[in-house]
Amino acid sequence: EDVLALADMPEAKGTVFLNVGAPDSRLREADCRPRLLHVLPSRAMLADALVQFLAYKRWTRILLLSGPAPADALYAEAVKKSAKKFGARIVAESRYDPQGGDTRDTALREFVLPTRGPEHDVVAVADEAGAFGANLVYNTAAARPVVGTQGLTPAAWGRPVEAWAAVQLQTRFRRLAGRAMRPIDYAGWMAVHALGEAAVQARSTDPDTVARLVLSPRFEVGGFKGRPLSFRAWDGQLRQPVFLLWPGAVTATAPIEGFQHHRTELDTLGPDEPESACRAFRKPG
Repeated sequence: EDVLALADMPEAKGTVFLNVGAPDSRLREADCRPRLLHVLPSRAMLADALVQFLAYKRWTRILLLSGPAPADALYAEAVKKSAKKFGARIVAESRYDPQGGDTRDTALREFVLPTRGPEHDVVAVADEAGAFGANLVYNTAAARPVVGTQGLTPAAWGRPVEAWAAVQLQTRFRRLAGRAMRPIDYAGWMAVHALGEAAVQARSTDPDTVARLVLSPRFEVGGFKGRPLSFRAWDGQLRQPVFLLWPGAVTATAPIEGFQHHRTELDTLGPDEPESACRAFRKPG
């Protein structure tokens, strides 16, 4: 809501906004704005990356466990849409409310009932605030991997990312901040980096000139992800690989091998142009 309020202010006319912290898919869909660009992946992109990996592994039977927060419901909905998109199946859904308990002491017993259900390959958890998801690992009713907001997690960035010279960016950030670089930190850096690169290429700092170049097919920018990154002209979202992270390692990088697209495999993550509900970027007629 804050992002939309800022973008809709009369005083903001002529301003280009870069969203580095809100993953809400609605900001890239029905509630998109023509001067609102998105550097952080949407929940739809994160869920697509996760389910691509599950489909590749043939772990297509998903038991979905959600927390009580509104953001948890949005994450769960994204997982369900991705499952339908890539041929996986939600075999059961359940909710868990950690309020009033301490799962650190009761996890051994607490998660048996909500993770008991039809035969499944993985337990997908939607717990964006981290209220209980970490304690779910190794405490499911059946011996199954935990994926989603905890366990094997799709993310734009994380501490284990070191390939494609990313270790240099990680080291510089740690030296400055005294901690590991998180997805929101990467998105903030990437936003400034992309605009700086666009201004250099356009030889201008005029917002209209820079915005036109950023959304043009000829604009590409490096981002320590092994391939050039670019913005989608139909919804303002930065195309980018998504990492599947285990706390100590990068397990895989999406788009996963075999998921192809006529334009770029990066457009298999999130809604493609024909599916997009965003109208703000479309030219009249």
